Amino acid sequence: MFKTIVFDLDGTICHHKASYPKMFYEIFGEQFNKHSDTWLRHMLHNGEHSGLEAVQSCFPEMSLEEQKNALDTFTYRWSEAQVPFTGIFEAMALLKANFGCQIGVMTNGPSQFQWAVMNKLGLSEHVDFAYASGDPFPAECKPSIPLLRKLQNQHSFESDTALFIGDNLEKDIKPAREAGWSALHVAPHDDKVDPLPLSDFIEAAKQDSLLKVNWSSLTA
Repeated sequence: MFKTIVFDLDGTICHHKASYPKMFYEIFGEQFNKHSDTWLRHMLHNGEHSGLEAVQSCFPEMSLEEQKNALDTFTYRWSEAQVPFTGIFEAMALLKANFGCQIGVMTNGPSQFQWAVMNKLGLSEHVDFAYASGDPFPAECKPSIPLLRKLQNQHSFESDTALFIGDNLEKDIKPAREAGWSALHVAPHDDKVDPLPLSDFIEAAKQDSLLKVNWSSLTA
């Protein structure tokens, strides 16, 4: 049924155990709200970027070495604050075994920043491919149908055999459906729930509703 299943990262595979604004203040010494528009514009734009661009734009008075050190510190501390949802990697393995499909990840964000998170989670041990939008490929942010086409061409699959799983309706779900993919809107959590049969999971992918899921509850 599915030859490729692509997951979003933040809010789908993992969640954070720290306050972004608080961490920003601790590292840069200024309130995040003061810089949020500029910061996010540089952290989330189309094209190849590492995250250094955001630091340079917000704190031009810093030396290049200071800018790099600040980004490295923020990147490390933010990645260390990320926690995978319980059972997510077992769920990926179950889906891969059941469908014989490839598993991928597509996340928005600078290359250095997002890969620090993915490496901290050991993501490469569980997926066949993973990209941040700031990587040289695809160098493009969600929501984007052309981005999904890039993934199809890069990994040799057709839209009618693909499933995108994400927590953001606008960035993940709507563009996937417009591109002819199946899409599953999820709200992962770690609360105790009854087992979720794979057949029910597949059926949910055909619906427009939000699936509140504990990944560890997924069963064959």
